Amino acid sequence: MIPPAGLVALTAPAGRREELERRWAGSGGPAEADLGWHGSALVVRWGLPEPVATGVQPLTLTARTREGYLHGGELGTVLDAGGVATLLPPFAVLRCLPDGDLSVQADSMGLRQLYQGEHEGVAGISTSAALLAACLGVRPDPEGVAVQGWLGWQLGQRTLWAGVQKLAPGVEARLGPAGLRLRPAAAHADGPIPLGEALEGAAALLRTSLARFLDERPEGVLQLTGGQDSRILLSAVEPARRRGLGAMTLGRPGDPDVEVARSLAARVGLEHEVHGLDGIEDLTPEQAWGRVARAAGQLDGMADPLATAALGWAEERFTPSPRLSGLGGEVARGFYYDASGRTRPVTSARSRRLAGWRLFVNEAVEREALTPEFASWSRSTAERAVHRELAASGLPWLQATDDLYLRNRMQRWAGVTETAWCLEREIVNPMLDPEFLDLVGRLDPRDKRGSVFLARLQMTLDDGLGRIPLDGRPPPAVYAQPGARTAGARVGSTGHKLVRKAVQKLRRAQRPPVGGEVLAARVLTHWRQNPQLLDESRKTGFLDERWVDDLVTKDVAATPSTVAFLTSLVVTSGHSRPS
Repeated sequence: MIPPAGLVALTAPAGRREELERRWAGSGGPAEADLGWHGSALVVRWGLPEPVATGVQPLTLTARTREGYLHGGELGTVLDAGGVATLLPPFAVLRCLPDGDLSVQADSMGLRQLYQGEHEGVAGISTSAALLAACLGVRPDPEGVAVQGWLGWQLGQRTLWAGVQKLAPGVEARLGPAGLRLRPAAAHADGPIPLGEALEGAAALLRTSLARFLDERPEGVLQLTGGQDSRILLSAVEPARRRGLGAMTLGRPGDPDVEVARSLAARVGLEHEVHGLDGIEDLTPEQAWGRVARAAGQLDGMADPLATAALGWAEERFTPSPRLSGLGGEVARGFYYDASGRTRPVTSARSRRLAGWRLFVNEAVEREALTPEFASWSRSTAERAVHRELAASGLPWLQATDDLYLRNRMQRWAGVTETAWCLEREIVNPMLDPEFLDLVGRLDPRDKRGSVFLARLQMTLDDGLGRIPLDGRPPPAVYAQPGARTAGARVGSTGHKLVRKAVQKLRRAQRPPVGGEVLAARVLTHWRQNPQLLDESRKTGFLDERWVDDLVTKDVAATPSTVAFLTSLVVTSGHSRPS
């Protein structure tokens, strides 16, 4: 399954042009792709927007700073001045340089996924890790598969294939006669920032970003939930511009999240659209498999295809419009904070506890699906990989978990998902503005713990909306004033979450994505009707063949997370054989 749009570029020493074309032809890439040469590089493109006047090829639908969209030659001018760090994620660009080199670069957060690699004298860059692996002729990386199996997403710049790496945030990759060269991102370091200064800067930034967006995209809609982040974006819109603003919510009438969103929409006069997954249960097994397999291809096997397929089903029911998303607010609330003090160091024991308590809970594959040897090795390997990323930050424990969330979970989980849609619909995430990320990254952990910063930002922007309860939680006003008078409400909400997490851990229960159980059941039925679909994944050596046999012949159950992992192996294993 191939993404609907993308790019692969390959180069090798002189005299190997025909070999590069053969490698592409054997990769399983789209037959309708446009093949051409730039200098020594074979360049293959399909489904991409037209290059802008300067010859710059955007690898997203749009290019935007907080001040507005870049059109035509403006984008080339900004890039020539080294301004890629000002572009909002997700963004990436291909440039055909006058000296014959190709240049690719992604946003400073690395949210738009680009991949690079070299093998046996062939170097390449691509929007698809799977196709690049096929062209280079590399095998699956057991450590990458281990991390994917337990975590459900990748860490660092690793992929599922040995020799194929994600391009690191802000790094430029150049492909030419000398092979592949990487130019590191510019170093950036600032000191701590007081809470008041961060609030002032963040509020001004969001107000500017929202105003400029609505100036140019008055038809834009806000992805509204009952949570905190989308409410902050709504609060950053001038009150006079809220009435008639479009809003969309995914869910069913009566769901607490939907009802809070509806209440907010009615209060300020939004044009509110609500859709759920109605009708998804009517999909045939073959139809469900087609959607889930396509999602796995879009994700390069490195995120949950069930969740992406379900989201795609819901999206088809909404009016197509540019979107304002609250994605990114999580980085400002200490997502992985625990009871540890802010100056405690990273240790392997703390890393293992975080992995077992928080990271491996919802998306881990069932051990029974793996060979006994790989099951044991993969768990310890994934734990070591988590610790390695935490330790590599060089930060105290709480700040290291912030870095893990932003540089790993956001980049490699949210980023893969955003990348899957970035050429099909326009999504703007003001909280992923590099300056916003810089502000929250410089805050003391005490200012983020318990959502203090976000709650005070809400009250700064609109204290009236800040007094309305969140979905299943007290209103932001409670979190904004931590103290004895408000501790009861906050502790009650936090305690309920901790109890729920503990029960989930003890029962080994997972929370599948919305629609995941329905799609997983249909996919299992399709596999039982077409067991040959699992043949390639059996050859990887990661799966217990007896368990797979029982799965397709004896109606053995499998969790949605296991179905998601198997789907990723099925879809990507065909791209793992040398050309």
